[in-house]
Amino acid sequence: MRLYKLMGLALAFCLWAQDWAKRQEELARLGKDLKITRAEFEYAYAKAHGGWAQASQHTSDQYRTYLQAYLNFRRKVADAQRRRMDTTRAFKEEYEGYLRQLAKPYLLEKEVLDTLLQTLYGRLKEEIRAYHLLITIRDGDTAAAYNKIMSIRDSIVKGGRKFSDMVRLHSEDPSAAVNEGDLGYFSAFDMVSPFEEVAYNTPVGSISMPVRTRFGYHLIYVRERQPNAGQRKAAHILVRWGPTYAAKDSIAAEKRIREVYARLQKGEKWEDLARDFSDDPGSASRGGELGWMRLMPQMEEIKRKLPAGGYSEPFRTRFGWHILKVLEVKPIGTYDEMRSELKSRLQKDERYKLAEQSYFERRLKFYKYQENSAIQQNLYTALDTLYPDVEGAVDKLPSSLLDAPVFTLEKKKYSVRNFLTYWAGNKSLLMARKLTKELFQEALRSYAYEKVLDIEIPQLPKRYPEFELLRREYYNGVLFFNISEQEVWRKAVEDTAGLRKFYEERKNTFPAEDRLEVIEIVGSDSVSLAEVSRRLPEATLGSLDSLNRAGRYGWRIMPAFVERSKASQLYRPFFGESVASGWTALQGGGREWRRAYVVRRLPAGYKTFEEVKVEIIQKYQEELEKKWLDRLNSEYPAKVNEKVFNRLFR
Repeated sequence: MRLYKLMGLALAFCLWAQDWAKRQEELARLGKDLKITRAEFEYAYAKAHGGWAQASQHTSDQYRTYLQAYLNFRRKVADAQRRRMDTTRAFKEEYEGYLRQLAKPYLLEKEVLDTLLQTLYGRLKEEIRAYHLLITIRDGDTAAAYNKIMSIRDSIVKGGRKFSDMVRLHSEDPSAAVNEGDLGYFSAFDMVSPFEEVAYNTPVGSISMPVRTRFGYHLIYVRERQPNAGQRKAAHILVRWGPTYAAKDSIAAEKRIREVYARLQKGEKWEDLARDFSDDPGSASRGGELGWMRLMPQMEEIKRKLPAGGYSEPFRTRFGWHILKVLEVKPIGTYDEMRSELKSRLQKDERYKLAEQSYFERRLKFYKYQENSAIQQNLYTALDTLYPDVEGAVDKLPSSLLDAPVFTLEKKKYSVRNFLTYWAGNKSLLMARKLTKELFQEALRSYAYEKVLDIEIPQLPKRYPEFELLRREYYNGVLFFNISEQEVWRKAVEDTAGLRKFYEERKNTFPAEDRLEVIEIVGSDSVSLAEVSRRLPEATLGSLDSLNRAGRYGWRIMPAFVERSKASQLYRPFFGESVASGWTALQGGGREWRRAYVVRRLPAGYKTFEEVKVEIIQKYQEELEKKWLDRLNSEYPAKVNEKVFNRLFR
């Protein structure tokens, strides 16, 4: 995606969007009609220099330098517009493709992501201590599982039974027997999202209605809510007992852990004691480090009370005796500080996909989406024997069906033909081997969402004025790339006569001593390189490449020129009078061996065109660029409004 390399993916928008109207003032004018606004320039500058906050600290000289480059950029875009390059089919397809890729994440950022992120950040600032009771779903019988858990809930809420007693009696969570359903403290992202949603919406001291997750149905009892003390990176020393451990019983294990505790208090290093005494093989060698992960509830409760660098007294769990230490505390940052991390985590979470789906469903309703059920059923039946060749179905189905509307949106009809063309072009919707109602509906819904985007994209600049800057950036970027390729980049390569002439006029700037034209070969197999001189007494790039592919040697083959003063011992014999071409000796060792074929010896003088072609192309491009800009500067003279310039980033 060349535009992404050229312009970058712009999803971070300027904080000054609220100041939109004021920043539409004219900063500069090119020629008679091309107006450059303050908003456009500030947007481009901030994006290129680390954001608004950083850009606002720069000097006028820095702004001035960038402005000259930006005006040249806009001159080139204006030249492309004058040539009507934006009216070509190729431009429209490329630009509209980029715009579509840009619009969807932008729209979801505004309509879905921001609200979710604010909600999750609010939850992240709070920790919940909760217990749960789990009933699994057996043989797909959701009704039986739901009725059972509702009966249990009634026994607690109406019958006065204790939650902990019902957990011991009925919970199908394997850990319930030892922890009575205690989940310890948790916060946003620590639990599967349906569980988290219900837990955070259940008051302290209350029991939730049943919530279904992939594990089954849960009842949640919220015991406590309090401010999140921050993430804690922990380490522990664990002493276990049994025939394979130093401590043979629990009494000996307790004695051993208390001896370790006493040595800690005397100042011995934690890391040394963990390595020498801990029976946790996964962490002992790392100084007992457990990382940032959530621990079992009993350990979490101790961990959250310790300061950075603090360690607990010895305590016992079902695994043995522990001493727990907090290595580092990471407090909850501000929303702006954490937004990027939250966004990354959310986009991997199931609730983001659900929120995206919910948004599009609302928009379908808003645009009066109406399915043509009869046509859809006919199409589904017709595809039964044709799937997965959806593309071929367009040629096989009757026109009466292909031209029929599969649904309407804003009173516009969308045909079966267009739906099938969309479906055929989306391989992810063709992964299943057999057509099902669910798959058919998924493809149909995906197509409907795309049509919603078609309606929404033209409205985005009106709903979000800052999107117009982003749209222009992509529009200008495509034009800039296309005309630069035509005027400079491709022209310098394709204009062979001009390039040769350019070289002839400047070849005296490329002096050279006598040198060798060589083909160097590097490989890991010394045997194949030793034999190459026998198989190819006279070598060329083509013959070496063919041999490399046929033998699958994995050689790296590189043409080069070697000057006498820079020649290694490998090439010295070829600068004598008797040998002008042929194979060098084999050199190297281990997995890297090298050899070279000397094609010819060149006399002192000037480097050939082939030797300097890459450099000549670069210099020719610079020359073409300069001439082009000289012409554009005269056609589009710049006038800068100094009063507006002095208000930049203010």
